[in-house]
Amino acid sequence: MKKIALKFTALSLSLLLSSIASAEDLSAKQSLDKMTQALDNLNYEIAFVQTTPSNMDSFRYRHIKKDNKTYAQLVTLDGRQQEIIQRDNLVSYFQPNTQAFTLNSGNIVDAMPAVVRADFDKLSSAYDFIKLGKDRVAGRFADTIRIVPKDDFRYQYLVFVDEENGLLLRGDMLDSEGKLLDQFRVVTLYIDDRLRGLTEYINKVSMPPLLKESKNEQSSDITWSAGWLPQGFSLIRYTQETLENEVIDSALYSDGLFTFTLFVSNAGSNVLPENTWKQGAYTIYSEVRSGKEITFIGQLPIAAAKRIVQEVKFR
Repeated sequence: MKKIALKFTALSLSLLLSSIASAEDLSAKQSLDKMTQALDNLNYEIAFVQTTPSNMDSFRYRHIKKDNKTYAQLVTLDGRQQEIIQRDNLVSYFQPNTQAFTLNSGNIVDAMPAVVRADFDKLSSAYDFIKLGKDRVAGRFADTIRIVPKDDFRYQYLVFVDEENGLLLRGDMLDSEGKLLDQFRVVTLYIDDRLRGLTEYINKVSMPPLLKESKNEQSSDITWSAGWLPQGFSLIRYTQETLENEVIDSALYSDGLFTFTLFVSNAGSNVLPENTWKQGAYTIYSEVRSGKEITFIGQLPIAAAKRIVQEVKFR
C-alpha cells in the first residue's frame, strides 16, 4: 500500500508540474497578444537603442496609467534633447529650432517599432508566428518569436518578449536572408507604480497649439490607384498638396506591421530612368509612366516596391 501511495503521489505531482508548465508556456500568438496588452496597461520605464546599419539612437520612454488616462514621455538621451509628451489622447512634440505642436493621437509612435501595436489576429492571414524558445535580454528572460511573412513581398521580425511582464525587450527587422535592417533593444527596464509621479511633471508642461489634421478623404479628381498590393495592405491615408505650382498626390498604405507611401506627380520635361535606393529597412523606387512620376518610399523589398509602382493604374 505504501508503494502504491508513493507512486500515486509522484504521479499526481508530475501531472501538477506538467499542468503548471503547460499553462506558463504560452503559444507564439498568446505571447504576442500579451506584449500589446502590456505596452498599454503597465506602468514602466525603459531605456533603449534604435539601430540601423548606418545609425544608432538612444531613448528613454516612460508610460503611466492614472485615473483611466494614459501619460507617456519619450526623450532622446544623446545630442540635443528632443521630447514627446502624451496626455491621454494629445501628443505634444518639443524639438530644437522647431515650433512645438500638438496632435490628436492615442499613443507615441516615434522610435517605437510597429510590432508593439500590431493586431496579430489580422496579421495571421499574411504571417506565421513561430516560437523559437527562450533567450535573455537586458538581464531578463524572454520568449523568442519569429514573425514570418507567407510571401516574398515583405520583411520578417524576430521579437523577444519578457516572459514575466510581456514587454518587448528586443525587436529585429530582418530581410529574407536574415540580414539585420533595424533593431529595437531595451537596455534597462523598470516596472513601478511610483512612476505615477511623472504625471505631475507632464501636467505642468504648457500644451503647444493643436494642429488640425487634413481630412482623410480621397479627392474626386484623383486619376490613379494601386493596381496591386501585397495581401493585407490597404490605404490608410490619401493627401494632395501643391508645391511650387505642382500637384503631388500621396497615399499611405499599411498591413499593420509595415508601411509605405506612393507619391504621384507630373513627370515634366526631364524624364528620368527608373531609380532605386536602399537604406536599411527603407526602399525608394521611382519610375515614369504615362507622363507621371511614381515614387515608392517604404519598408518593403525592392522587388515588391517595383511591382507596386509598375502596376499603378491610371484612369
